[in-house]
Amino acid sequence: MNILSLMKVADIFTVGNLCCGILSILLAIDGHFDLSALLLFLAVVFDVLDGKIAGLLHQKNLFGKQIDSMSDLVSFGVAPALLFYSLSSPGILGIIVALFFVSCGMLRLARYNISEEAGFEGVPITVNGVLFPALFLLFISVPESLNYWPWVFLIQSFLMISTFKMSRIF
Repeated sequence: MNILSLMKVADIFTVGNLCCGILSILLAIDGHFDLSALLLFLAVVFDVLDGKIAGLLHQKNLFGKQIDSMSDLVSFGVAPALLFYSLSSPGILGIIVALFFVSCGMLRLARYNISEEAGFEGVPITVNGVLFPALFLLFISVPESLNYWPWVFLIQSFLMISTFKMSRIF
């Protein structure tokens, strides 16, 4: 099947989300932490737009749902974990926490993709695209706040895989 025949207008924004996540990772590796955090937030904008546009243009489909989840895992799972790693060189326990966080994000997205219920079960992974840029802003003013990021990762991990029922915010 031709990929271009599967792509819809909304999927361009999904690719924008993915590109923001990848660029956030690369910039964190290069030590450009402020731009890395900003791109996490920009990924949220693309993620919201892809859903809104898909709805407006009646383009919601299984292909779009799958690529959205893959993009979300990169932008709101891997990228925040790598931002933390690049800021702190956390050691083995920090690495384990980051791996657990990314794994919980993947599990949450997989559950969402097979769910047929309205709303969300567990905190959406997209929340991390707002949470970690906000934590980065706090870090700029209070560098010691970085010491609490592993706890935030753990709490978010459990919230993502929880069975809490949540309605859509946007």
